Amino acid sequence: MPHNEIKVLAKRKRAPYPEDMSPNVLIRDVPSGVHSVLVGRAKAQGQSLQEYLVGLLGELAQRPTMPEIMKQIEERVAQDSSATMSSDDIVAIIREGRDGLDAKPS
Repeated sequence: MPHNEIKVLAKRKRAPYPEDMSPNVLIRDVPSGVHSVLVGRAKAQGQSLQEYLVGLLGELAQRPTMPEIMKQIEERVAQDSSATMSSDDIVAIIREGRDGLDAKPS
């Protein structure tokens, strides 16, 4: 292969995945104990380890992170001008919540 063809190949970017093909994830160095637990859980649900892990990753991806939650809260507060509370109001709401927890039978 001539030298100039090698340069062209090196400059190519990887083509995106076709719509019907999903990307792969490889996780290395999984501790054997963790692997055993995951294999057991997958088996108990009648799934392969791959199916089980894809399900777990899907659930994880649906849950917002704390920064995402905080951003949503900030956006809602910014949109609602009546969302201002005094520190006394906040303390009263916290006390109500705690009193409600104390009143529940254990």
